[in-house]
Amino acid sequence: MVLGIALRIALLSWGTYQDAHARVPYTDVDYAVFNDGAEALLTGCPLSRTVESPLYEVESDLLDVPELAASTHCARGIVPAIARFLLVNDPRRLIAEGGDGAENSLLYSGASFSFALMRPMMRFFATVGDPFARDTYRYTPLLALLLAPAHVSPTAWRLAGKLLFALADIGCALLMWRIIDRRAERYARLYPAIAGAAGTHLPGVLWLLNPFPAQIATRGSSDSVVGFFVLLFLAMLLYATPETALVDGRDFDPPADQRKSDLVPAEQVGVMSDVWFYGAAVALALAAHLKMYPVVYGASVIAHLANYRRHALSVMSGVRQPSFWQTHSLAVQFAAVAGGVYLALGLGAYAVWGEPYMANALLHHLVRKDYRHNFSAYFLPSYMALTYDVSSLPSVQEAPWILRSLLHLLSSPFAAFVPQMGAVAVAGLLLGGRDLVLACAVQTVVFVAWNKVYTSQYFLWYLWFVPVVAVTMRFTSTAQALSVISAWATAQSVWLMQAYQLEFEAQDTFVRVWLSSLALMAVQAWCTLQCIGAWSRWREEQRAAHHRVK
Repeated sequence: MVLGIALRIALLSWGTYQDAHARVPYTDVDYAVFNDGAEALLTGCPLSRTVESPLYEVESDLLDVPELAASTHCARGIVPAIARFLLVNDPRRLIAEGGDGAENSLLYSGASFSFALMRPMMRFFATVGDPFARDTYRYTPLLALLLAPAHVSPTAWRLAGKLLFALADIGCALLMWRIIDRRAERYARLYPAIAGAAGTHLPGVLWLLNPFPAQIATRGSSDSVVGFFVLLFLAMLLYATPETALVDGRDFDPPADQRKSDLVPAEQVGVMSDVWFYGAAVALALAAHLKMYPVVYGASVIAHLANYRRHALSVMSGVRQPSFWQTHSLAVQFAAVAGGVYLALGLGAYAVWGEPYMANALLHHLVRKDYRHNFSAYFLPSYMALTYDVSSLPSVQEAPWILRSLLHLLSSPFAAFVPQMGAVAVAGLLLGGRDLVLACAVQTVVFVAWNKVYTSQYFLWYLWFVPVVAVTMRFTSTAQALSVISAWATAQSVWLMQAYQLEFEAQDTFVRVWLSSLALMAVQAWCTLQCIGAWSRWREEQRAAHHRVK
């Protein structure tokens, strides 16, 4: 732990030096975007320029009056609008204007008390700025809200966010240890011969000392916060619903001589801990609010909870053939809580920041066409589409309508979602009931490989799972394991080199970037298949060891 903290402090120090002296900065460009949004949220809407300004009469003045529109970046939601309306239209003043001693009435006293009680909250919402006033801010406003306090100091913000992200990265290692320990405890109870097979802290140590995630966090990427909530969701869910099918689900059938008096009613069969179960749903909702992609883990969760529920009913209630509702009731409960929290966060953000939140934080990621800093398998076709419209060709215009419709569909930003989400859902449903962590890892690899937006930091999304699933893999030899690591590292290095030459050297490497992106996608698929095969061999070893013990 100490060495991990020291590594991140050293990287923060080096980053400060590199930013000041090197041509290529250490700090990620997104870090400036985060902090610009945080500063706009904190200082963009002062009362002196809004409700206390003589230019301000109604809410529309913030957009229509040039002097106000140019100097303010106020949140556009209904809540700030109501707050500013109430501050401008003090009910005490309106009642007093009624005459006949209205200021001494019970109505005036009640309105005065309520207004005084609510005034601090109204001032807060009235002065909330709009982080989306910063161009390219495409994130949840909660991230800007999280970083905003540091902007009280003119210098603290430069490191405050990086320190927060580095702490989240360290938290990821702690959660890795927790997940591995929880699974090891499960093995120790059920499979004494293989106890300790996964009980090692080495993966967490390697993560703490791995410069790749440490560098990404200290460069100012917020992905470590997402990773923390993803791993927290897994740790809590595995505690509440242990993976009963890691080795062989049949081993969990109740003994043949089990008496009916030992069985409990099916409706009383639940989870190990309701707090941890619903906490996992909240953690997943928070992760999805920060980055939309964790919603794909829903398929793995459904398969995992269905399998857990099936075996729990078999062991505790003797139900060998449960109904569909009995099997999937936990999944429905989990989805209801996770979906409810996610919806509440989204509606809350919309109520405060309004249409800019919907357009930038949500809809943008569905229809975006990012041609720079994005070197996915769709890079070259998307880039060429900027200046070359295939649909305008006479041969295309004369083609049958079904071909024109197909071409239009393929050129749509939604086209990339079809193979991506289909493969992600299949992977989750097939693997989720066998190994939840492996299923989430495979889903993430597929999602990243097929994503239409593709940068180096996206690799971190599936690297969070590697230390946890690595202890449940048995490669045929050390050479095979090294070949997987070498292939991935080589493909990534070639890809990064071509991207660097295009981005920083302005060299014509468009085709090479695209070809290296395709090669990287193929290597990721090959590495994933090799890892699934290694996991299958581990599973067979565990099954064999268990049967020897029996």
